[in-house]
Amino acid sequence: MVQRYSQLCPVAFGAGAVSTTGAVAKELGFSRVLIVTDENVKKMGHTQKVIDSLAAAGMETFLFADCEMDAPDYTVQTGADLVKTHAIDGIVGIGGGSVLDTAKGISTLAANHVSVSELLDSARNMMPLENPPIKLILIPTTSGTGSESTIIAVISDTKNHEKIGAIAPPSFAIVDPELTLGMPKEITVYTGMDAFSHVCEALTSVQPNPHSDILCYDTIERITKWLPIAAADPLNLEARENLALASNNAGIAFNDAMVHLGHAIAHAMGATFHIPHGIACALVTPVILELTAPVYPEKVKKIGTCMGLTISATDPQEIGIDVANGLRQFQKQLGIPTLPDLTISREQIIGCTNYVANEGLRFLCPVPATEECIAASLAKIYDCYQ
Repeated sequence: MVQRYSQLCPVAFGAGAVSTTGAVAKELGFSRVLIVTDENVKKMGHTQKVIDSLAAAGMETFLFADCEMDAPDYTVQTGADLVKTHAIDGIVGIGGGSVLDTAKGISTLAANHVSVSELLDSARNMMPLENPPIKLILIPTTSGTGSESTIIAVISDTKNHEKIGAIAPPSFAIVDPELTLGMPKEITVYTGMDAFSHVCEALTSVQPNPHSDILCYDTIERITKWLPIAAADPLNLEARENLALASNNAGIAFNDAMVHLGHAIAHAMGATFHIPHGIACALVTPVILELTAPVYPEKVKKIGTCMGLTISATDPQEIGIDVANGLRQFQKQLGIPTLPDLTISREQIIGCTNYVANEGLRFLCPVPATEECIAASLAKIYDCYQ
């Protein structure tokens, strides 16, 4: 079988890489630049580093620091309006996943003569827009989403209470591990498990490829080793470097191989209960590994091996159970909360079935994601992690 693989955009990686923002922007032909961020990133001084680098390269800069969690549609609209008002020709997004998704949404919306609701309708119906996005540099300050290297911007439709994936490819990614130093334990853990979920789903989707597989297994090893260290020591640069690389590689991997039912469920949980995406991903990933083990027993077994687990089972279902339980134990050690901890009942989580059934990502799962399968998977999130 012939398989294709690619990398969406170039990446500048390494400590201090943020200082190259101006040079990269110059290469891309920027002159009037909108910097998209949030107040927390601004207060940490990261945004100023970008401003200084752009100014040194002769760029005129404008700041939009009103990004919010889960990239709500109205922030995308406001940012796009700024692009048009100030004749912006390049965008730099610096922040966590919600900021990067907002920047991606702005770059696409501002390039087209549509409203944000029309953009989301086009994405929902998989209809292409007329114009490509405005050129965009993305700089993550967390290690989890990999959004700097993926084609999709996940935007919250606040009217319909849905998360919608819009096509919004970045032009360049700058990954500077120093920007993640000092990140609180909770955010470190949640974002790290987001990256972990990306590779587990990429390995078990209906369209894996050997390039993505290599990146995925390496990512699992790095996260298993370095996430507990970074959680315990927020200023450990070696840990931060490994997690930043793992997150970026995971993004590159799932941009090709794609995520599936796990992220359909995580989107439903986020839209319904407004919990951090990384928590939702962590809770559902063991269930997905158990579900897909009968299709990919050797892959799921290798996931366990990369985690340092000893998997002696040969029956595919037992392999799935053993790896899923090993992952749940890892998550317990990291402090991932249970659904009862989040005051979410068994009935409430099963109530997400209809949302998930209407998510297109479920069709990329190698196991038919019927409503019965979805409901059983949701119940298992509650039942198997207490």
